[in-house]
Amino acid sequence: MKSSNLRPAVQLFVCTNVRAPNDPLRSGCGASGPAVFSALKRAVLSGGAGPRVWVTATGCQGHCPASGCAVAVYPRNEHLVEVVEADAPAVLRAALTPR
Repeated sequence: MKSSNLRPAVQLFVCTNVRAPNDPLRSGCGASGPAVFSALKRAVLSGGAGPRVWVTATGCQGHCPASGCAVAVYPRNEHLVEVVEADAPAVLRAALTPR
């Protein structure tokens, strides 16, 4: 194992988990997660955040919102739910805003 020098300021983990149509937890984040993931990637690139922000697609994060998807924000240790594509700029702004 070798340690990397890469250190993002923020990492956004976007749930893109797809569930079976008959799953009692509904479609999971798979219905909107991929669109949120793409919108966050575009927001990072167009906003000049570049290598400071990493956007990573994940499987289930353990909470299935009724709509939208789940996004975990690190190192803030925040878990957002019901995130939709239009929320991407606001999610990125909030993640980069110092507390």
